[in-house]
Amino acid sequence: MPSAAKRWIWLGCGALLVAFVAYAIFELLLVAVVSSAVASLVTLVVFRYLERRSQPGPPDKPTPREALLSMLNGLLGLNIHLREQAPPRQVIERVESLIDKLRGLLEDLNQRHPDHELTWTVNQMARRYLPKVVKPYLALSRGDRESTRDELLRSLDGLEAELDNVAELVRGDKMGDFKAKAAFLRARFVQGM
Repeated sequence: MPSAAKRWIWLGCGALLVAFVAYAIFELLLVAVVSSAVASLVTLVVFRYLERRSQPGPPDKPTPREALLSMLNGLLGLNIHLREQAPPRQVIERVESLIDKLRGLLEDLNQRHPDHELTWTVNQMARRYLPKVVKPYLALSRGDRESTRDELLRSLDGLEAELDNVAELVRGDKMGDFKAKAAFLRARFVQGM
């Protein structure tokens, strides 16, 4: 039996009990009816209040620190997956170099410019673009990996060059160039994912 039905049964029993007690004490039918109606309404209001209080609310939005840790954990997971798949050493070194650059850049950007479009774009590059480029390559057979390795390395070179440019903007605190760089990176790496 659902809990709501049980509540209504208890509500009815409580109201009848109150009515019976009132009738026995005052021997007036009107008093019994009024008191049972009031008792029912009070019980209904209390149950509704308790029911709303016990329902979970919407999930809390993660704090900026939690979001950053989630991204860093995603990069760590990608690095572990990369090592488990044992691609050529050149690929491992390039991806790990990108992960190291992203790690430093993500922390700096998210602390100094948390609401900036460039921060969002670099976050997306770490969350989506790098895994989207690396994971399909790792899923290939060894022979297919050899034939597509140069293409992967070119993609990673482009990403690394842009991350170096962003790091230079951040170090130089060139806020005027942030918006233009964010638009460029979004068009090149983030849109269409």
